[in-house]
Amino acid sequence: MIRRLALSVVALAVLAGVALGLAALSPLRKPAPEAVDLPRTTRLTCAAAGQVLVDAAGEVSVAPLDGDGQSLQAPGQVAAEGPVRIVATQEVTASILVDSPQRALAPCAAPVTAGMVLVADPAATELVLVNSDAGEAAVDLTLLGPDGEISAVGARGIAIAPGVTRRVALSVLAPTGPVGVVFRASQGRVALLATAVEGRPARFAAPATTATEHLLPVAAAGATATELLVSNPGQERVDIALEGLGPEGPYVPAVSDGLSVAPLSTVRIALSGPLAGEATAIRVTSSSPVGAALQTTAGGQAATVVAGEPAAELRGVVPGAGALHLSNPDHAEAVTATVTLTALGGSATSADVEVPVGSTVSVPLPAGDPVSVSVAADGALLAAASSATPAGTVVAPLTPRGEGEDAAVPAVLEPGLR
Repeated sequence: MIRRLALSVVALAVLAGVALGLAALSPLRKPAPEAVDLPRTTRLTCAAAGQVLVDAAGEVSVAPLDGDGQSLQAPGQVAAEGPVRIVATQEVTASILVDSPQRALAPCAAPVTAGMVLVADPAATELVLVNSDAGEAAVDLTLLGPDGEISAVGARGIAIAPGVTRRVALSVLAPTGPVGVVFRASQGRVALLATAVEGRPARFAAPATTATEHLLPVAAAGATATELLVSNPGQERVDIALEGLGPEGPYVPAVSDGLSVAPLSTVRIALSGPLAGEATAIRVTSSSPVGAALQTTAGGQAATVVAGEPAAELRGVVPGAGALHLSNPDHAEAVTATVTLTALGGSATSADVEVPVGSTVSVPLPAGDPVSVSVAADGALLAAASSATPAGTVVAPLTPRGEGEDAAVPAVLEPGLR
C-alpha cells in the first residue's frame, strides 16, 4: 500500500515537472505577415498615327505593335508613325494629335471586349480595329441605322491576328447615316476607332458606353455646327431628355420636347441653334440605356466626343491655345477648383476658379506647345479643352485622377506549401 502511494506521488511529481517544462518553452513563432507589392501595369493602345500626348507621373514605354518601345518621361509627347501601345507602371492617360494637313484628336484606350461607336457619315468612315494582345481576336459588328438594324454581309467574325491592325469600310456595311456600330469580341480584345477613309480630312470617333445618363464634354465655343447622335440598342422605344450646362447656368435646349429613339436605331439631333455657339456641356438622360456622342465644328473638320466621368481631380495633356472648359453637373452647390497649367518643357501657373451650379466656365490656355493640365476641386467637375483652327476642331477631355495606389497585400509564408 505504501509502495503504491509512493509510486503515485512520484508519477504526479513527474507530470508536474513535464507541465512546468512545457510552460517554460517559447511557442513556435509564425512569420509575421510580409507586405508584398504586386506588379501594377497599365496598357493603352493608340489606334492612329500622330503625336502621342502622354500624361503620367514618371516614365512610360511607347512602342509600335511589332517592335521595341522607347522610354518617355511623362508628361510628354512623342511622334508615332502608326498604332502604338503604351505601357506604364502607374496610371497613364494619352491621346493622338494629328496636326497636318487636317487637325484631329483621338483618345488612346485600353483594349476592350465590347462597346459602341457612333458615326455621322459612314460613307466617309472606316473602323480601325487593333489587336495589341498576344492572342487572336474575333469581332462581330451590329449596325443600327436611322431606320433600324442594318443587315450587312461581312460584319460577323472579323478576325484580327496578334499585333495586327484591321480596317473595315463602313461605306460597304452602312451606306447612309447616322449609324451606331455595336462591337463585341467573341475572342480576345480590341482597341477600336472610327476614322476618315484615306483621302478624306482627318476625323476620329472613339467608342461610347451605353447608359441612362451621359455627360458629354463641351461643344466648342464659337461652334458653327453641333449635333447629337443617340443610338438605342434595345428592343423598346426610348424617351430621351436634354440639359445644357452653359456659361449662364443650366437650361433645356429648345429641341428637347418629345425626343425618342426607335428600337435598334440611331438619330441625329441638331443643336447649333439652341447652343448659339456657347461653350456648353450636354447632359443626356434616357428611360433605357443608349449610346451618345456630340459632334461639334468651330473650324475645319468636326470633333466628336463621348461621355466623360465627373471627378474632383482631373488631368490630361492637351493641345496648346484655345480654352479649358469646366462644367459643374451638380444641381445643388457651386464648385471651387484649382487649375494648374504647365506647358511641356515650361513653368507652371495656377489659378482658382469657381464653377456655379449647372454651369460651364472657360479658362484660356497658353498658345504653343501642348499643355499638361491638372484640376483639383472640392466637388465633381467635367472638363475638356477645345481649340479650333481652319484645319480642324479639337476637343480633348480630361480624365479622372485615381484615388491613390492600392495598398500592399499582406502575405504569410507557409513553409509546408510547395
